[in-house]
Amino acid sequence: MTPAEIRAARAAQPRSRARDFAESHGIPEAALVAAFTGPEVVAVAADPRRLLPLARGLGPALALTRNRSAVQEREGLYGPLAEEAGRLRLVGEGIEMLIDPRHWVHAFAVTEPTAKGTKRSVQVFDAAGEAVHKIHLVAESRPEAFDRLVAELRLAEQMDAVPFTAVADLPPGPAADPAGWRQMPADLFAARLAAEGQRAPDLLAALPEVRSLRPEAMTELLERSAAAAVPLEIRGGTAGCLQVFRGQVARILPAGYWINVMDPAYNLHLRTDRLVRVFLTDRGPEGALSVEAYDADGSLILTVTGGAGWENVLAALSAA
Repeated sequence: MTPAEIRAARAAQPRSRARDFAESHGIPEAALVAAFTGPEVVAVAADPRRLLPLARGLGPALALTRNRSAVQEREGLYGPLAEEAGRLRLVGEGIEMLIDPRHWVHAFAVTEPTAKGTKRSVQVFDAAGEAVHKIHLVAESRPEAFDRLVAELRLAEQMDAVPFTAVADLPPGPAADPAGWRQMPADLFAARLAAEGQRAPDLLAALPEVRSLRPEAMTELLERSAAAAVPLEIRGGTAGCLQVFRGQVARILPAGYWINVMDPAYNLHLRTDRLVRVFLTDRGPEGALSVEAYDADGSLILTVTGGAGWENVLAALSAA
């Protein structure tokens, strides 16, 4: 679709969610955003080493990271960046992320007038035009800091059509050693195996020390953790950004095939129909028991580890 065709189709479907609209029209989500480049959509530098320090100036904001099956939304403050094992770690107040800068390729600062006021966001996409991370301003954010971010990161060339590649041509890094699966974080291990044409859930299912759980275990985990006020660590995202939540969850609401955490400062939306393989492993922080969920393609959806009372939650989960 040309940018003009995208704009015309969007005018006919203004209420469709951006990701759903893009999928239904066979275009990357970033193509939809880029088609409206102009006063309200500005292409900016995507490098997280430049972008995220400016995001700290926004004050309170909402960090949103998603993959095909799970969405995390967390209100808080963006913090400083530090190098960690080939990735960047950001730790702020409530907002924590592990970042691979190679996937931060396209970014747009978006200003959207609505009946309820002006919405402002910074949206980052990978080389294929898939969303990596989004920063949404909230009522307490500083609009002047958003304007400063746009002014400092604005690209000289503003185009309504951006070239996208089907797959980012990135080296996968060292090969995944099946014997060392415990020593590698679940997201990196799954990515390395995928780069080698293998699937992490196939390997995990064959290990006697790994317990297979029913897909329903993810809903049970959230409900039981909420009921017992067990603190959780939830990790989810993509190769470019893994967002980490630490804390208790309280309000668990099902909605069709979604199971949702709907707390004041944290939302999780998990598609239960895409939960295909769920495992209990011992490769959480410092060897803690962790639950890993995978989709039909063998891609990691979420990993969850718990604090005090976690073993009681796990003992009640449904085995496969």
